[in-house]
Amino acid sequence: MALLETIRQKKKILGIVIGGALLAFIVEVGFEALGRQGNNSTAAKVGSDKIDFVSFNNRVQKESELDQQNGRSQNIDQATRQQQVLEEMIQEKLLEQEYEKVGITVTDNELTELIVGKNPVGQAVQFAQSLGVASPAELNKLLNDPKNNTAEAKAQLAPIRAQWELLQENIYKQYEAQKLITLVNGCIQANDLDRAEMEDEATISYITMVKKDFSDLADDKFPVSDEEIKAEWEKNKKMFAMDEETRYIHFIPVGIVPSKADINEAKKIADAAYAALQKGRGIDSVRVLGTVKFDTTKCELAQVAPAVKNFVQNAGVGSVMRDSTQADGRYLMYKLMAKAASLDSVKATMVQVPGAKSAQDSAMAMLKGGKAIADVTKAFKGAQAQEEQWMRIAMFADSVKNKFENAGAEFVVLDSNENGAVFLKVLEKKAPKTFYTYATVSHEAYASTKTSNDLRDKLQKYLDKNKTVADFTKNAAAAGFQAMEEHITPSTPQLGMNPYTRSGIKDSRKAIKWAFDAKKGEVSGIFADNNDILIAVCLDDIYDGDYMPATHPGIKNYLTDKVRAEKKGEARMKEFNGKAKDLNGYANVMKVKVDTVQVAFGNDRNPMLEPSIIGRVAAAQKGQFVGLLKGKTGVYAFHVENIEKSALKLSKQDADMRFAQTRGAAMVSNMLIDILRKGTKVERRLIEFY
Repeated sequence: MALLETIRQKKKILGIVIGGALLAFIVEVGFEALGRQGNNSTAAKVGSDKIDFVSFNNRVQKESELDQQNGRSQNIDQATRQQQVLEEMIQEKLLEQEYEKVGITVTDNELTELIVGKNPVGQAVQFAQSLGVASPAELNKLLNDPKNNTAEAKAQLAPIRAQWELLQENIYKQYEAQKLITLVNGCIQANDLDRAEMEDEATISYITMVKKDFSDLADDKFPVSDEEIKAEWEKNKKMFAMDEETRYIHFIPVGIVPSKADINEAKKIADAAYAALQKGRGIDSVRVLGTVKFDTTKCELAQVAPAVKNFVQNAGVGSVMRDSTQADGRYLMYKLMAKAASLDSVKATMVQVPGAKSAQDSAMAMLKGGKAIADVTKAFKGAQAQEEQWMRIAMFADSVKNKFENAGAEFVVLDSNENGAVFLKVLEKKAPKTFYTYATVSHEAYASTKTSNDLRDKLQKYLDKNKTVADFTKNAAAAGFQAMEEHITPSTPQLGMNPYTRSGIKDSRKAIKWAFDAKKGEVSGIFADNNDILIAVCLDDIYDGDYMPATHPGIKNYLTDKVRAEKKGEARMKEFNGKAKDLNGYANVMKVKVDTVQVAFGNDRNPMLEPSIIGRVAAAQKGQFVGLLKGKTGVYAFHVENIEKSALKLSKQDADMRFAQTRGAAMVSNMLIDILRKGTKVERRLIEFY
């Protein structure tokens, strides 16, 4: 299996690619950048292993090609793609290192069986069948057939071969990972003590409680010093561990949007388009307007866009409707171009016969003479047939559709040339349906060159007047800008990343690169790599240690609140502790009401109690009073009214499954990459190549 043999070699041999990939690399980073980097050609280091930039760049190119084939290339930011690829390669390297440590291998026999064996994996079967090949084994045989070694055959099969190789690599990696997960699963199994503990967790404590929170204690009565903040940071600094150097920045994004004058100009064009549409039956009259977009749709009423359905159903041909629901600067209108009954579907038999006119005539004679279709296809090499198949013809070109409409039970020529012919006979026709043809015409205001220049000039004047970090952030709102706070690392692909959609401002990577080259306190110029947004940045601070420092504004605020809450808690304890002996007594002295709370363990139905208080509830016995307790937001006292154990006894299988999901193999498997990251130093250097 020539293709399969390459997979193992790829894991051992570092290919040196000279040509397209290297040239693209030089063009992308520039000769100056290459000289600046010297011998450094490493995109990332994972422990002692390196991911070289050429291999990384080749992988990015492959991903780009796949995106283009799948129609996704326009929506993917190049920096985002590069970051995604690098993270994939880092994960693969982490897994490879673990495989080597624990002795996991995939043999040639295992790989062969997975891909072309008696029971190949579903991915391989689906891929083969998507190409019209019965099995992965047949596909592999086809790709390695000596007859396909001609230059023409190789060129035709190259895209399929590339996808086939990629699929095999993925299967190889998936099987390696499956072996590791199986090993992990075997090491973490529930025992009798674990099962008993989970049964104990399936309890509900019913408590009555009181709480006196800190909301009425003024912050200024509990000052917090820098020394106290530093001490609290030392106790909790692992919370602020950093994997990468971090830069604290503010940036101003300025959208290049149409001005009022631009919108007025767009309205004039839209009005002209509307007037032109009303003059004729077609849409040729609006083509001369240039910037106006148009599209023609032909479909049944059920497929008509909801906004247009009533219009096309009731209006006369040639009528025009303007959509008044669009926002300023966006204009949409429709024109009904045709409304007519048309044959929708036919049941037909088609026979394709390759060859010159003489062969075509012979085939037609056989068909008209009543010969079986199978006899005809057998008589002519390469002939194919599609028998008694229903097909929709409503959307065919009129010249083709007319031939279907006029055809009957006798074979006719559907199409022919010097290389072959297609013969057709129609066995059944469905009743005609009404089809609507309408044009959608749209126009949108865009920012003119003057508007773009005005926006840029305004931002530049602001930067000229506000050259410090303090001024850059403080004066932004008054000038009509928004200074946005962000923490970036060398792995940040875009500014303004949404944590849920993982998308931000496209083509903003150069602004990020500037922040890593700048000195603390500097203010950038204008970045205009994104055609729709101008960006300016200031560098507030640099965090290059192992931990985010206590001086960071957000961390300082967090630690200040934490220390202050501790002081307020001490004050509350001093005020109320020992002043009562039961729950009602504390309710009276604290002037609060008694609440009833249900605390369920072993699931996520716990009320919004602090974890430390829930822990004390779990340890308390029925009838026990516990108080006074200091929490993070108030002081508490409670009485356990009842403890109810679940009547449902977990089976061994259910207990083992719950154990796996909550603390065992399933949970560890989901966290596997994070666990491996914690044990391996990962250094990303991609930003050095921008």
